[in-house]
Amino acid sequence: MVREKSKYYNFQEPSHVYVVADASVFIWGKRPAGELITVPAVEAELKDIRTKSLLHIFEARVESPSPQARKAAKNAAAETGDLKALSSADLDVLAKALEYRAVLATDDYALQNVALHLGLKIEPIGQPRIKRLLKHVQKCQGCGSRFEGEACPDCGTPARKKKRCIR
Repeated sequence: MVREKSKYYNFQEPSHVYVVADASVFIWGKRPAGELITVPAVEAELKDIRTKSLLHIFEARVESPSPQARKAAKNAAAETGDLKALSSADLDVLAKALEYRAVLATDDYALQNVALHLGLKIEPIGQPRIKRLLKHVQKCQGCGSRFEGEACPDCGTPARKKKRCIR
């Protein structure tokens, strides 16, 4: 289909799309559209010959994230309460997506949650995408206030192991 220029509409060709890939892209074997980038930690997660060869077949570039982007990703994950659920590889993937303002291709729900909080676009690979943004917080068993951390700042009651989600 050829796009014709019109005096009423200014059609622009889509800009270059970067996609930062989690291991799920290579495990599922589904290549998202765009220039594919991943991180060394994801490359190390790929154990079998099929997933390792898909890394090369998909022509994915392997780049390390900058320390500043890694710190921003870690801070964002801590703010949403997802830090403990994310691996070092997940934080690297998130940091690389932040650097490029890229689409993040992943099935990891905690990673999707943090990415959406940061305003990044996500592309799920084999699982449905998360439906709502969540923020994980503690609810004190003693006084009922909501807090983050190891103990309630109001009454000192220790935090429970399970966190609640605020939508």
